[in-house]
Amino acid sequence: MATIQNNPSSTPSPKFTPTPAPKPNRTPLLLGAIAVLLLALAGLGIGYANRGTENAELATDLVEMEQFKATAEKQYYESLAELEEMRGSNEELNALIDQQKEELRTQKDKITGLARDSRNLVAARRELKELRTQTDGYLVQLEEMRIANAQLTENNQILTSERNLLSSDLQVSRQQNESLNTERAVLVSEREQLTSTNQELSRKVGIASVIKANNVTVVGQKERSNGKFVDRKNANSIDRLYVCFNSLDNGVAQPGDESFQLRIINPAGETIQIDAEGSGIMTSAETGDQIPYTKSVNFGFDGSAASHCAEWKVANQQYAEGTYTAELYNKGFFVGQGTVVLK
Repeated sequence: MATIQNNPSSTPSPKFTPTPAPKPNRTPLLLGAIAVLLLALAGLGIGYANRGTENAELATDLVEMEQFKATAEKQYYESLAELEEMRGSNEELNALIDQQKEELRTQKDKITGLARDSRNLVAARRELKELRTQTDGYLVQLEEMRIANAQLTENNQILTSERNLLSSDLQVSRQQNESLNTERAVLVSEREQLTSTNQELSRKVGIASVIKANNVTVVGQKERSNGKFVDRKNANSIDRLYVCFNSLDNGVAQPGDESFQLRIINPAGETIQIDAEGSGIMTSAETGDQIPYTKSVNFGFDGSAASHCAEWKVANQQYAEGTYTAELYNKGFFVGQGTVVLK
């Protein structure tokens, strides 16, 4: 290999060193970036700090809600237990307890609905307080009813005792009454028999005291100008019907005023009646029927037989052709009759 040797006599040519370009000043940019980074870190730290606070508050709310739910649940079942302690044998009281428990269940459901959101916690607490108030009111109501029922039971026991005593007294009184009724029945029977006997005797006496009549005659008569009457058989020419009869003696009838009821029956079967002339209604002693009569024939009775006459004379009285019957009654009994035929 050939070696190149330097020529000492030659002057070395100077070397040109280029001047480096000035470097840019990056300090401000770096400081700005650092500042931005610090702000970002600061913001991130604040965000984390805020989020941590929110999480802490949320955790507190959750704990508080869970505690409230547990408290509400406990209070609800304690209220049910308190109501159940009041249950007894009274059906009305037990029915009221069942109704109250149902009302508490409705209130508890309302509280449960509110407790689903922590924002309703205040309202839920207020409803829980109302549930306690309801329970206390129910217990007071049940206690009042229990006392009233106890008093009623005591009163019923007293009444039962009094009723038993009265029942015993009533049994004694009933036995006494039965004895009295038996005696009374005997007396009533005897009285009825006596009354029946007396009625029969009275009936017999009444029948025996009836004054019979016979020889009953009926004639049509015309009045003459001198005031005297003559018999006529022509219906168009008579002015009156004249009835005569004999009353028989009777030793049973009491002396005194007596009367016969005279019933004149026209050919049509009708009783001749004019109230203004003394007609009336009598009761048959044998049948109880109402019998019209024409007039009464009154006389004084002394126990012996007698003769009697009675007229039926009415102005403008018209008589039809046919048979006229005169019936006589005394004390409601039929005692005789007579007839006349007018032409």
